Amino acid sequence: MSNARRLVGLLLLFLLSPAVLMASDTIPPTKQWLDEHPKEVGFSWGASATVTSNYIWRGLYVAGPSLQADATVSYGGFFANMWWNVGATDWAFTRFNPEVDISIGFSRWGLSVYYIHMYYFDRYADGTHSRFFDFQNHEPNGGGTTGEWRVAYRVSDRLPLSVLVGVRTFGRDGYNVEVTGENGNVETELKRAYSTYIELGYDFDLGADWQLAARLGMTPAKSLYTGFQGDFAVTLVGLKLNKSWALSYGTMSAFAHVMLQPWQVSKDNLIMPIMDAGNQKLNFAVGCSYEIQ
Repeated sequence: MSNARRLVGLLLLFLLSPAVLMASDTIPPTKQWLDEHPKEVGFSWGASATVTSNYIWRGLYVAGPSLQADATVSYGGFFANMWWNVGATDWAFTRFNPEVDISIGFSRWGLSVYYIHMYYFDRYADGTHSRFFDFQNHEPNGGGTTGEWRVAYRVSDRLPLSVLVGVRTFGRDGYNVEVTGENGNVETELKRAYSTYIELGYDFDLGADWQLAARLGMTPAKSLYTGFQGDFAVTLVGLKLNKSWALSYGTMSAFAHVMLQPWQVSKDNLIMPIMDAGNQKLNFAVGCSYEIQ
């Protein structure tokens, strides 16, 4: 009886061992996610152009129909990028809303640290044109440029979870507070908010070159995203559906984007008239882009 048991045991071990080996083959090696972020060697560049029905950003309506383009050069993980936007303020085409952003930074293992300088071609309160390199603080809608430090991290393609943190440290990011002066009079003092934005994202691969990107944005304290009011607030719930086509010299994409800014949302500001679209809480955009890398 003992020999029979041994025989059955050996037979089961023989039959099951291939399955065990096959299962072990499917286990990814440790730190395999690093393989998805290989070290960049040498020089590379890329460029893209986008046409969009609305320029919406971090839950905010910025402009109406817009043409956007960007170019990036990188070497060994260091990169520089320039991004342009030319668009109408709204669908009534009351005026145009140009913008140019310049970024420099370093990227490795899915982690990017960079500084972005944003210029809006606007005017100061006295009517003069704003300067491109103006790092002074200014009142809301007072003109001037904006500088922001950003840290972005994406885990991997197998776990497409991303985190973005941006803090405005230079340029226009001010709000007024009333203080009592030495003579007892109430005076207005300009404070810097250091507006901070935190965004969590997850990208879903739907197959057949369809992707769905989900984003949740928030600000931990008083900032431009809440009109310099209140404290912590959720400022973005967004979805972006994208379809891409690989072409001989690049990638063509079409997208549909919806963003809701939950902070102080109500039935009165969910959808606003065209002339007041900047205060709208629910924003949509459709468009297409072409990318070369």
